[in-house]
Amino acid sequence: MSHATSHDVAQQLPHHEDLTAQNNKSKSNTLNSQHHNGLAYSSNVNSSSPEKLTVLDMILDALGMRNLTSKDIGTLIMLGFMFLLFVISVTGFFVMWFTEYYNNTMLQKIILAENSERAKSWVNPGPDTDTVLKAHIFNYTNIEDYLAGRADKIHVEDLGPLTYQEHTVKDQVSFNKNHTVTFRDRKSYKLLPEKSSLREDDIVLVPNVPLLSAAVHVKRFPAFKRLGVNSIISLYREPVFKRLTAFEYLWGYKDKIISLESLGGGNKTHFGLLRTRNGTSVDSVQLNTGEDDINKFSLITQFNGKPQLDFWEGDECNRIDGSEPSMFSPTLLQERSTVHVFLQVLCRKVPLHFEKEETIFNNIDVLRYRTPLDVFAHPSENPANECYCRNTDLCLPSGVINATKCYDDSPIFPSFPHFFSGDPVIYKDFEGIKPDADLHQTYADIHPRFGFPISGASRVQINIMLDKTPLLLNQANRIQNATILPLIWIEITAGDFDDDVLHTLYISTFGLDAIQLALKYGTLLVSVTTFSLIVASVYYLNSKREEQQLQHSKSSAELEALNGGLEANGSVVVVQVHVPHTVGGHPHRVE
Repeated sequence: MSHATSHDVAQQLPHHEDLTAQNNKSKSNTLNSQHHNGLAYSSNVNSSSPEKLTVLDMILDALGMRNLTSKDIGTLIMLGFMFLLFVISVTGFFVMWFTEYYNNTMLQKIILAENSERAKSWVNPGPDTDTVLKAHIFNYTNIEDYLAGRADKIHVEDLGPLTYQEHTVKDQVSFNKNHTVTFRDRKSYKLLPEKSSLREDDIVLVPNVPLLSAAVHVKRFPAFKRLGVNSIISLYREPVFKRLTAFEYLWGYKDKIISLESLGGGNKTHFGLLRTRNGTSVDSVQLNTGEDDINKFSLITQFNGKPQLDFWEGDECNRIDGSEPSMFSPTLLQERSTVHVFLQVLCRKVPLHFEKEETIFNNIDVLRYRTPLDVFAHPSENPANECYCRNTDLCLPSGVINATKCYDDSPIFPSFPHFFSGDPVIYKDFEGIKPDADLHQTYADIHPRFGFPISGASRVQINIMLDKTPLLLNQANRIQNATILPLIWIEITAGDFDDDVLHTLYISTFGLDAIQLALKYGTLLVSVTTFSLIVASVYYLNSKREEQQLQHSKSSAELEALNGGLEANGSVVVVQVHVPHTVGGHPHRVE
């Protein structure tokens, strides 16, 4: 490659004036010039050898960022990483703040999927989940004096409780293809004498339930059959009120009336108010497992193989759609709306209204639900109960419900204990009835995330109506017809939790809550942080771009100024520079 200084070229200009003038006129063969250290250079490059650009070069050219330093490249890479992290964190932010994805993921652990650990523990739970049954017996202390006219009112004494540990397992379990499970409860009881104020061998004076029930059944018989059955029962000389031990009254004693085949006794030989609770239930239940829809979790879909009851008149009262009392769908609890439980002892669903948020066991938050006061109200006070009175001969005042069809036509009329919230006319002939909301109203403290009752009390009273048929006429002359006689009331509560169980419950509750809060506010913080870094990175790169454009404009202005000065003097500086050009992969000199 040959080089020529401006001095050498200037000496040649007088000998090439014609060529120079021609070049000046056509302004051809003029090359790019660059000013460096006070010298002007012109490079003559073969037009058939353009500079090769990579994809990255083209992208950077499009962004105006061709001349980036390694620091700038690092900033660009960080910008891409920050953008990816920003997209992920914003997605997480919207998921955690505006959807129920986290809660629904946690709730998948409580559904009753076949062969799952949750289902196994539900079918055969440990003793730590046992409930407590407390039985109170109404003792008719002066009934003999009252019937003889020596007392103005019937005095009843609330004896108890007799307290039992209630262990429940599921029997005859069948998981169905429609996301339901069918089962029967099998219960067993263990007396807790240290928590009882009544002994099982204590004597009580109570209504003769088999006799009072038989009186109603017999009056529906044809005249000839009625006469025959009345004669047989009269031979037994059964009193309207009889003395029994507390154990016999609750769990069973041998009774002649109950075994009469004409009364449907068949193989029955014993009667006890709680006898059918002990052992496998005669009632089968089908409920939703929650696999297809967590909102349906624990809702009872069939009772004794039927999707609807047939004890009442009207679809609304015969609808079962209440939850099994030991568990609720947490999604329904989030709305704090009314939930329903299906109580087999009543053969109907019962509403529970949200009352307040409560803290129990010092540090565990629960949702407190209570039964409304008008559950057993007369239709004139609660129109929703109208269909519970259509199929009955007698719709009694507020406070009791006619459940005779639920109990094989026996005159059973359940209520709240001590006729709480009922019309005082029901117990106007009694002394010792003392309704108290704290003692007699049903409530449940439900875990807001898992949907199971941690505390609470399900309370119901069993009563029988005295129907003065000829079978009873001579024994109960002073008692008014259709008088409601209280028998027992029971209270079912959660068992006592030991410190380890409470600690585990506390950790699981607040651990999940802490994780949820960490994810909610963590995604918010990461979103804000990454957005700030993205803005800062874009600002930095934009500043670099503007700086490069400013330098390029400055260099162009200086070159234009130099070229303008030379043209004004009528001289041209031409510098030939030979640059290497690659041909076939080897450097090639271009002259």
